[in-house]
Amino acid sequence: MYVSTDFLLFEEHERGPSDDMTLQFEAISQFTEEEKEITKALLESLILKHDANRFSMTG
Repeated sequence: MYVSTDFLLFEEHERGPSDDMTLQFEAISQFTEEEKEITKALLESLILKHDANRFSMTG
């Protein structure tokens, strides 16, 4: 049986999306594989932009 580290380290709902994002992620689960890849790339770029802005303000 496989047990993830998330399962061992976090409470049941501690790592999931916030309530206001749950519906969006459920909708994304209906996307085609190509649409999911585009969505992942978009999210990754937004996260990188956010991190870059955050780190430039603390430096």
